[in-house]
Amino acid sequence: MTSVDHNRQLPRSLSAATAADRALCATFFFLPVAKSAMFLSFALALALFAGAGGFAAARRDWRALPWSLPALALAFLPLLSLAVHGEQALDYLGLAYYWPAAFIVFFAARAYDIRPWLRAFAAGVFVAFLHAQLTLTGLAGLPWQPSALANYILYSQFVALAIVVLSVLYRHEARRDLKILYLLAMALFFVALLSGKGRSGLLAVVVLLPFIVLNLFPRIGALKMGLACLLAALAVVMSPHVQIRIEAAVNDVRLMQQEVRNTSLGYRADMWHTAVDLVRENPVLGAGGAGFKARWHSTPRTGQAVEFVEPHNAYLFFASSYGLPGLAALLWLYAALLRTGWKQRATTGGGMTLAFGVICVVGSFTNTMFVGTASHMTMMLFIGLQGALLHEATEAGQ
Repeated sequence: MTSVDHNRQLPRSLSAATAADRALCATFFFLPVAKSAMFLSFALALALFAGAGGFAAARRDWRALPWSLPALALAFLPLLSLAVHGEQALDYLGLAYYWPAAFIVFFAARAYDIRPWLRAFAAGVFVAFLHAQLTLTGLAGLPWQPSALANYILYSQFVALAIVVLSVLYRHEARRDLKILYLLAMALFFVALLSGKGRSGLLAVVVLLPFIVLNLFPRIGALKMGLACLLAALAVVMSPHVQIRIEAAVNDVRLMQQEVRNTSLGYRADMWHTAVDLVRENPVLGAGGAGFKARWHSTPRTGQAVEFVEPHNAYLFFASSYGLPGLAALLWLYAALLRTGWKQRATTGGGMTLAFGVICVVGSFTNTMFVGTASHMTMMLFIGLQGALLHEATEAGQ
């Protein structure tokens, strides 16, 4: 039984449509595992989906949900920046030409059941998790590093997203054996978050605890849910690795008060201050995607500061690069995700949209989100999953 929506009579060829579905599964699996394999799988999925007539309803569906207009605005701004800021904007044109991937996934999610794609993504994160654990024990001998392990912030966000994905799958799964498997994987990923260095992923999971608990126990009362969330939050705060990170943050504050700024918090404060200065100077058109890099390195830097090329904050990145219109478009997109997801939070597509919107809002305070191949494609693929809402509405006969 294929996951193609037969009611819409989408595919001209059943085999091509099924192959496209499988290729999209591979795309989501390879997203945290290997970028080249992910792009090859996505290109194959695009060709098969187009060959199966998958874009027949694109003209009607592309504006069915409110995310499309801010997405188009965000895609247009880098092109405008190229005209305004010249060649220095070329390095950030990916902020424009990646957006078609979101629309492609949106149209595909309109036609297919996305749950196999979500399972494939969780499996890919598990591969990255195994690699990370083997590396910690000194047993890893693989000649490659999973995409999710490019840096600890990215890894924490992948693991957090996998926990949310598994909670959504658990809620909508009928098979007991798969439910147990999802719970075990969630437990492993939760341990990975607690023991890792990344804070943004862990913070996103803490914020989403009510959502996760409700997915695991759909009929739980408000009092019990609050108690469960409180216990989970206490477990997070009391964990030894989290205590170390809290102590490090407190120490960073003390060092900043002594004008010592070569710390994680000190670097971020300086980057954010630089980005804010650019916004003040260029509130309408911004300084271009490379504007922050040029300003940051106009002052001699040492240590880790030499490597920074963006402010590690999506809000400030878009505001400093494309002015206040860039920040407004980003906030518009996030608001559309949250609003759409909240309305349909009880469905697979709605739950994923809401949770991913929260992850975006939280992660954007400490990560640029749209910079870096793996992070950028994660944004595009998961934003596109909103198409599942149209698929689910069709199956429900609405």
